[in-house]
Amino acid sequence: MTTAIDVSYRLMTESDLPAALYIGKAAMETLDPGAAPRSSWLPSFPRIPAHLVRTDPAGCIVAEIDGLIVGYAQALLRGDIWILSQLFVQPEVHSRGIGDELLERAQRYGRDNGARTFAVASTAQPVSQSLYMRHGMFACGIGYAMAGDLRPLRALTGADADASRIVDSGDWQDQMADLDRAVFGAERRQDHAFYHDGGATAGAVTAFGLAQRGHLLGYGYAIADGGFIAPIAAHEPAHQLPLVGIGAEWLLDRDVTTGNIWTTSRNATLMTALLSAGWRINDWSFLLASAPFGQFDRYHPCGGMLL
Repeated sequence: MTTAIDVSYRLMTESDLPAALYIGKAAMETLDPGAAPRSSWLPSFPRIPAHLVRTDPAGCIVAEIDGLIVGYAQALLRGDIWILSQLFVQPEVHSRGIGDELLERAQRYGRDNGARTFAVASTAQPVSQSLYMRHGMFACGIGYAMAGDLRPLRALTGADADASRIVDSGDWQDQMADLDRAVFGAERRQDHAFYHDGGATAGAVTAFGLAQRGHLLGYGYAIADGGFIAPIAAHEPAHQLPLVGIGAEWLLDRDVTTGNIWTTSRNATLMTALLSAGWRINDWSFLLASAPFGQFDRYHPCGGMLL
């Protein structure tokens, strides 16, 4: 018999974030108890979740019992595309409808502000996928977390011979917005400002691009902490490869030799190149959506948060 509990909900604040991340860690370990232990929890400031609290405050919600946080959801809205970046509930209070209510409130933020497409990158756990399908999102792709040696990526080619490298993409924001509308489905100027200003990490980060006769072919970012090359977007799938090569070269110049990329099964160009370079798939998740969106054959986001 389940004991009745009184759960309250409110908007998330930045001070909630360290506790929320602990809940996320505990929830993930419970979903996959046979997996290796996740990294130790530290009360560090979570930069990307904090960015979402600032850009999408009405989409970031916590659940509380007796004043203690037991679950949270974070959703972002870009144009008419709503994305659930995180949803976790403390394992001891699973099966009490808390996750369902958090998701409903987060989706309400999207519906109230013109969202037409709802999407999430989900674990393979049936309980998670069932929840998202009940809320109208169904599998449309697989997300792969890949890692490997950055040195072979220096050799990636695919751009036209007269394409030129953009060392700093800060002055190309209008063309980047055009590219985002084409390959993602909406502008993301606030996210570019966040990445470009180094907000995603306490370490080194770079923003770069590829252009031809004044036309932006694509953009990318690289983060030294963890060796991440993301997000990457290009008008043509092949132009992702030199962008990844630029990111790899920048990381190697900073003595980072192992890289990480999260991409989807729809990006054959990038996955083929990475696998050919000896990279391996470390984990996978499922991309679910209420309707098709984005051209993921020429775009890969910064991880399963789809930012």
